[in-house]
Amino acid sequence: MLVLGAAGGVGLSAVEIGKAMGARVIGAVSSEEKAQAVRDAGADDVLIYPRGPFDKDGQKALSQQFKDAVGPNGADVIYDAVGGDYCEPALRSIAWEGRYLVIGFPAGIPKLPLNLTLLKSCDVRGVFWGAFAARDPQHNAANIAALFAMWKAGKIQPKVTEIFAFEQGGEAIARLGDRKAIGKLVVRIAD
Repeated sequence: MLVLGAAGGVGLSAVEIGKAMGARVIGAVSSEEKAQAVRDAGADDVLIYPRGPFDKDGQKALSQQFKDAVGPNGADVIYDAVGGDYCEPALRSIAWEGRYLVIGFPAGIPKLPLNLTLLKSCDVRGVFWGAFAARDPQHNAANIAALFAMWKAGKIQPKVTEIFAFEQGGEAIARLGDRKAIGKLVVRIAD
């Protein structure tokens, strides 16, 4: 499992859940500080990717970095919480019949060359939790129960790295926008 944006709140959760489900997890991040947080969360390997945007040579280099990290058979699952210029290089590292999960786009909405899905016989799936929870509340409740069971068993431990007072909510949003957040940021509404 390759996790892009692995040090963010949802990325660290994906690393932990992947490990709890028995996957070999490679976390991809943009700095050594973030890499350490991903190692601490249990990732088997971590790669530090450069900041985009990328020209054609930069995309090829990033694709090779992903391929080297996941190995010759490719990643069975790619969890992309970044988007932008990272999407195509990551997709090039997917395994035959792998699954590419589209989570978010802080680096921009990517343009995906669909010939890659044919060549890899892979699935691209959008993951929109809010809509899923509204459309299938029973399945969502079962998933939440499974997450709490993992937490109770000590298999996952969500990482809250900073707590902001309500008046500092703008600061928390700015940290997210600057891609400096590691783990979950919490804005406390009241004491």
